Amino acid sequence: MDFILVEDSEVDGQLLKRIIRKEDLTDNYLWMKDGSEVLEYFKDEKALLPTAILLDIKLPKVNGLKVLKQLRSSQRTKNIPVVMYSSSYRKDDVEAAYEYGANSYLTKPTGFSEMKVQFINFFNYWIRHNQSTLHFRD
Repeated sequence: MDFILVEDSEVDGQLLKRIIRKEDLTDNYLWMKDGSEVLEYFKDEKALLPTAILLDIKLPKVNGLKVLKQLRSSQRTKNIPVVMYSSSYRKDDVEAAYEYGANSYLTKPTGFSEMKVQFINFFNYWIRHNQSTLHFRD
């Protein structure tokens, strides 16, 4: 699986789906709308591991920082690249994300064209080019 998008905003999620479809990036992703959904997904030992996770901070039920902390505490998910994706520019949010093990922190752009460029850059780097230990077999 290419990636998991964790985004509770219907508007942002639909815009990202539109970008993925229009740019013909992938059909191999999941969109989850709250933090508990992500944690529940990974409880299944047979659940496919994504190449990366794009994770919003402000989520219902379980916020993104708590999800990140859980992912990093699990042997199975600790090496999945996680890119935080938030409208927050707050220094404490950015610091907390990196302290909990985020690989990157992106602030959500306000316009569609900026969102498109940012998402394509995310996809190209984390999905197409980045080498991850998740895909090696012993």
